[in-house]
Amino acid sequence: MSKAEHNPEKLQEVDVESVSSGSLGDVYSNAVEGKATNFQAYVNVVSVLAGAGTLGLPAALRDAGWVGLVILALACAMAIYGNQKLIQCLYYDGRTRLREYPDVAHAAFGVVGRIVVTFFYNSIALGGPVLYLILTGTNIHDLASSVGSTITLKQWIMIAAAVMVVPIVLTKTMREVAFLSIFGALSTAIVVVIVTIASIINSKDLDLVTKPNGAVEPIHHEAAIARNLPLALATFAFSYGGNVIFPHVEESMKNKRSWNKIVTLGIMTVTVLYIMCSTSGYAVYGDIVKSPIYLNLPGGATRTISTIIITLHVLLAIPLFLTTFNLQIETALKLESRGFSAKTEFVYRAVIRTLSMVLCATIALFFPYFGQMMSLLGALSDGMLTFVFPIAFYLKLYGFRKVHKLELVVMILVVVIGTATSVIGTIDAVKELAKAFHGELD
Repeated sequence: MSKAEHNPEKLQEVDVESVSSGSLGDVYSNAVEGKATNFQAYVNVVSVLAGAGTLGLPAALRDAGWVGLVILALACAMAIYGNQKLIQCLYYDGRTRLREYPDVAHAAFGVVGRIVVTFFYNSIALGGPVLYLILTGTNIHDLASSVGSTITLKQWIMIAAAVMVVPIVLTKTMREVAFLSIFGALSTAIVVVIVTIASIINSKDLDLVTKPNGAVEPIHHEAAIARNLPLALATFAFSYGGNVIFPHVEESMKNKRSWNKIVTLGIMTVTVLYIMCSTSGYAVYGDIVKSPIYLNLPGGATRTISTIIITLHVLLAIPLFLTTFNLQIETALKLESRGFSAKTEFVYRAVIRTLSMVLCATIALFFPYFGQMMSLLGALSDGMLTFVFPIAFYLKLYGFRKVHKLELVVMILVVVIGTATSVIGTIDAVKELAKAFHGELD
């Protein structure tokens, strides 16, 4: 990448308003010509966002109270705004297009920016498989225990890791696993509908319930729990995470000027799923709602079907995360350019990818707590990548003077809220994880 592309003086040549409205014809003509239609890009955005994290949102509402719906709406608006600004940063110099998120960080803050973004991104690339191994082990343990199996949760996690290391080793590039994200979005949507309907049906049988402490009490709802709002926003941030993929989605588009519209429609679509799942789950189960929500459903076909569908989804999502992580390591080691034979290269790749799975499995074995791990990932990484960094990079690349005063106020608020959420949410998530580890949660 040339020095000119990273020279802030070049920013004076760019009309920020024209970038925002998508009218930089010269820049778009120099970008890679995509083939994806607007609808295909929309599907890709939804597929990236609509993951198993959706099923943990009722618990976020439990932690925050009904005001959590306002926090969800705020997270939605911040995600839309941040993802629009991120893509605008790709065209900041007015002539060429940066390729991906770390390139934007590098253009804004040099090597330090790239390192920071890479760290947060890789925490998700490794944290996602950890989270999904936990959920897979929990689901299979739940199903197997109902038919008398004595295999423990940790043993199921190890079995899942051993099974999934095979496709991870055999899959060489992202192209071979990308289609799995579409299955993930469909499976999540199906389970949300199933859980929503089943929760409403089940509500008539939930008058008094036995709480974890053994007391029989009515289900309780809170309007607001102020101390938990940062943790709730962190959980919502996890559900809007994935924007490291969006530069590639936009690059694939035939009509790149439609990005703002497409990302808005995509995020609004998954927000509808989030509202359906969180509202119905919290309304019915209140302070006893679990993460993931289908663990509240009574045993039977509905719960079994939901569990099987989501288990298949998270198993197939693991290669998406780990392949991305492993490709970075293999690229850094220049594995393909060392002149190895195909057999030797495969052996090296197999060792690297097996070790990455062992690392994920080890973390999952020590911290098999789905809800707490999801909150930690959301606070630590997704909050910064989704809410804070796109705005900070935009301001650095375009300059404060190029932004209208009212919008500058909005940007500062987003950065402050996002940063505070990440810091406070991470601290709270670590505390909750520690409590779960020591068996102190109800």
